Amino acid sequence: MEDDSSEQLEGRFGQLLAEIGDDAPSDALTNLAQRYSYVFPDDRSLATLAELGPLVEIGAGTGYWAFRLRALGVDIMAFDQAPPDGPQPNRYHATTPIWTDLSAGDQTLLTRYSDRTLFLCWAPLFSSLGDCLTYYSGNIVAVIGDGGHRTTRLSGLNERFTRMAVVPVRALEPLPGVTATLSIWRRAPR
Repeated sequence: MEDDSSEQLEGRFGQLLAEIGDDAPSDALTNLAQRYSYVFPDDRSLATLAELGPLVEIGAGTGYWAFRLRALGVDIMAFDQAPPDGPQPNRYHATTPIWTDLSAGDQTLLTRYSDRTLFLCWAPLFSSLGDCLTYYSGNIVAVIGDGGHRTTRLSGLNERFTRMAVVPVRALEPLPGVTATLSIWRRAPR
């Protein structure tokens, strides 16, 4: 785990993004994404998520979002099927130190966390994370993604939940012409 302050990290991450620019080679963006996150955690999206706490994050990758949220005092449980510092290979993140405490686990453990807001950030398109709502019985879902172009769609989200808010976010490698967002959903009355 790193011990840099949140402000230093945000500054360093922002500086790296500025240096490589929007036309950066994809390997430079991939390296940043694998070390930090596929989406830049800006103040607005962090504040939006902080208001929804406590959170449970599935597919946390390096734990960078959980790290940034914990720095704000947010109660968040962070899980990844294969934490990048663990013995099992992670196909989206190179072997790298994690930013904060992560536990190994997948969406099936969501049955234990109905009292928390479910948070997913840039869940891979071809992953099993699309079936999270099969296991989650809580009321609030926060999803960072691009509507199914490079990120998974949550099965049943539109049928069982009502979108409450949408906040634009900056993805490191977005599909051209597709806007990435943080969307907040509330379970619809039965």
